[in-house]
Amino acid sequence: MFEGIDKEAIADMLQQLIETLERIQWSFSTVPDADFFYASAEGLEKLDAIGMKLLAIGELLKKIDKKTNKSLLIRYTAIDWTGFMGLRDVIAHDYYNLNPVKIFDICSNEIEPLHKTVNEIIDTLSS
Repeated sequence: MFEGIDKEAIADMLQQLIETLERIQWSFSTVPDADFFYASAEGLEKLDAIGMKLLAIGELLKKIDKKTNKSLLIRYTAIDWTGFMGLRDVIAHDYYNLNPVKIFDICSNEIEPLHKTVNEIIDTLSS
């Protein structure tokens, strides 16, 4: 199933993803709405922190996709992998046009399914 893939290296990167996702969940847990991101210095700091973590997630996903010759992530169709990788590019190259409503939506609706799916991939790799 995973011929030619360094499963240990991929598992390490997936574990980094889990840790990053958990940090996003922790940071986001006190954000009541998208307006919070611009309502205070604390909100701006959270937006910056979450943005950097999302950038790191996109970067890791790109590395995983490359190291697996695009054969691993596509097996898990519930996640918009391309969207997460593209978000990395938006944050890195167009940060000042980052949409706090979109970040709020991602954190509210996409982080938990991504977390579950990454755990599923780790379990599959270790079996």
